[in-house]
Amino acid sequence: MRHREVASDSSSLRGERSRRVAAEKQSQEKTPPDSPMRRWLHPSRVVRRCAWLHALLLCVYVCIPFVVKSFPAIQAKIVFQNSGRPLPLLVLDSLLVGLPLGNLSRPSEFNLSSSRAFFVPSTDGVLLGAWYIPAHGFSSADFPSSRPIVLYLHGNTGHRGGSHRVELYRVASLHGFDVVAFDYRGYGDSSNVSPSEDGVVADAVSVFEWISARSTSAIHMWGHSLGSGIATKTARLLSERGTPPRSLVLEAPFNNLREAARAHPLAKLYGLFPCFDWFFVSPLEASGLRFTSDEHVVHVKAPVTILHAKDDWIIPYSLGVKLYESARGRPASSGPVKLLLVDGEHGHGHKYLVRSAELSQLLRELASASRAGGGEE
Repeated sequence: MRHREVASDSSSLRGERSRRVAAEKQSQEKTPPDSPMRRWLHPSRVVRRCAWLHALLLCVYVCIPFVVKSFPAIQAKIVFQNSGRPLPLLVLDSLLVGLPLGNLSRPSEFNLSSSRAFFVPSTDGVLLGAWYIPAHGFSSADFPSSRPIVLYLHGNTGHRGGSHRVELYRVASLHGFDVVAFDYRGYGDSSNVSPSEDGVVADAVSVFEWISARSTSAIHMWGHSLGSGIATKTARLLSERGTPPRSLVLEAPFNNLREAARAHPLAKLYGLFPCFDWFFVSPLEASGLRFTSDEHVVHVKAPVTILHAKDDWIIPYSLGVKLYESARGRPASSGPVKLLLVDGEHGHGHKYLVRSAELSQLLRELASASRAGGGEE
């Protein structure tokens, strides 16, 4: 009897052991101890990968200043951010920054049905793609007309068909202005030539002179962002030649490229980096990129209006205030200087001052001044 009990216990133990082995085997079949997933998620491996990633990011962070310092072409690209973008990035531009994927030779694809496209010759054999947008209710066949003209100089990135730019053309047109907008060299459908400060200023001068040769209308030069630096230098050159614009409007401007570079959001990543100016700012100036509007505006012989939003996070409005202070140092005979600051609560930021009441009021004042001085039918 005792023998049978011992045999039964032994059999029970063997059965339990077999079940345990089978369960372990089944578990191992589901998740092998050395499976790729288990190895990938092993704590020691995760820590090691994170350390490598941090080291790589630190290496990139440290190397970028040396790359910028060493290659002038990169410096120019950072400032101008012009063309040469592959289709996937153009699609991304369209989604993120409102850059339509239209054909610049057909303004109607940009909701400018009454406009026409043409080219203007510039220096060095460069051709500049341009649009003529007539005042609301008129035809593009009317050019040249006696209506006042807004000559628009856009900022960096994209081309003249950017949505916020087209919005400005339409608003100016509704206020009775003809608008001429163009792309600098290296932008849009203009000649594929690398832009430089002297080059884009020569382009602006060429377009102004092209208009002046065909029309006696008042030309109001309007520069936005980087275009404000181009417009101010252009207005100075024209003033020195005795042919200044009727007025100069600077939307979201900066006082000079050095301070604009320091204030840019991307520069904050290197705010504590040793020798920031030596790595990032001095190479720009060595490449001829200065855009010292605070020096040029003093020599502009035309009324100057500075328009800036207080919530501009690309170019702080404090730089616009500094430019205003420089402009106030001009002789009284050069014309009045006005500063329009738009409250940040409206959310216009860097690109959408076109939706502000201040901009509409400015256009009404410019139109009135144009009528008083002649130049509108």
